[in-house]
Amino acid sequence: MAQNKAYGMANGQVTEFTAAHREFNDTPPAMQLTLTVPMEDEDIAAVYYLVMNGGGLLSDLDDEAWAREVLFDTLFNDSAENIESNRLEMAELEPGTEEYELAQAIRARVAEIFSPVSAPAQRKRSRAKVSR
Repeated sequence: MAQNKAYGMANGQVTEFTAAHREFNDTPPAMQLTLTVPMEDEDIAAVYYLVMNGGGLLSDLDDEAWAREVLFDTLFNDSAENIESNRLEMAELEPGTEEYELAQAIRARVAEIFSPVSAPAQRKRSRAKVSR
């Protein structure tokens, strides 16, 4: 899978879209996140209502592939754009400031919480001494 692509599935239809927070980010992704978001028809209609009020046309929904893509794009990327702007803001923080220290503490905690999961260590078994 491409590092900048995200994938959504609705009723068995897989849709590829660009994750806004990855669009201009050339760092390797550390993980993939899978979400299940329950949505009813009214929720989906509300997404398209937002798109139509932003300049889309009702006839745009004639292209079902586009309709699925814009659903995931709107649902995910409205928040992902905020993630991107915060990531860029954090990169510009000056060492020695409270904001920088907070960002460093957050980064350290994220590394702990989301570090790759490895198999649990097996306990060493003591061997019974066998007398001869």
